[in-house]
Amino acid sequence: MDDNMTHSHDPPLVARRLLSVTQASAYLGVSKWTVYDLIRDGLLTCIRLGKRILIDRKDLDDFIESHKE
Repeated sequence: MDDNMTHSHDPPLVARRLLSVTQASAYLGVSKWTVYDLIRDGLLTCIRLGKRILIDRKDLDDFIESHKE
């Protein structure tokens, strides 16, 4: 059987709502340092869980919408 095929007993993939800084930077097409700057400057909100910084995908979409020209 092909390794790329899903098995009927595998759970469905769920799109993550919370993204790491690296994932958020890829989503926006910028460096992770730019994401840190956006958070620091109050332009992007984040969730801190211990040492982890997570960004809600909805907040990224809202950021994109609010910066369209």
